[in-house]
Amino acid sequence: MAYYDFKKKPALTTKEGEKDVLYPSIVFNGTINTKQLLKQLVARTGYKPGVVEGTLMELVDLVGEYIGQGYRVEVGEFGYFSGKIKSRLVKDKKDLRSPSIQFNGVNFLASKTFKKKATGKLERAQKLFFQVSSQLDDEKLKRILLEHVNRYGFITRTTYTELTGRLKNKALEDLKRFAKEGIICKMGRGNQMLFVKNQEDSQTEPDR
Repeated sequence: MAYYDFKKKPALTTKEGEKDVLYPSIVFNGTINTKQLLKQLVARTGYKPGVVEGTLMELVDLVGEYIGQGYRVEVGEFGYFSGKIKSRLVKDKKDLRSPSIQFNGVNFLASKTFKKKATGKLERAQKLFFQVSSQLDDEKLKRILLEHVNRYGFITRTTYTELTGRLKNKALEDLKRFAKEGIICKMGRGNQMLFVKNQEDSQTEPDR
């Protein structure tokens, strides 16, 4: 299930005299990192982890090389990758020399097939994502936490904040407290900190 909420149209794009208008924007459930993707690819394909990871790294290098040579690269059913360039603005093209023009990122154009695959059911996020801290007791917090961890294998402080509406400090306090209770385990530090399920504790899973 994917979630969305409404945002106000930016002031710079609003015409004079036009009333505030809203547009739907997806609310991310979190981030699936490369390690998680590789783990699932290994499970689905049966290939060795080193083979899958090595192939992905080589593909990234190869695509980057071709983009740097001025090619547009098609990668399976993902779509097309191409280079972006930048320079200062000039009135006459003669005022700009080649060394002043540089690569500046990558464009991605999804294929029709990939666009069809990247769809799912949508639900308004306000019931889950925008409650204030005082409206959620510990049992509800644990339920939301474990539902996400059971589905994705881990959770970050940022994701927990989005899911519960808890402020940054309160969210971190919750996660550390749940870790002390043995519900989850803390891994990493600072911006790399994340929390995973305590495999030894299966009694705290929410009822299905």
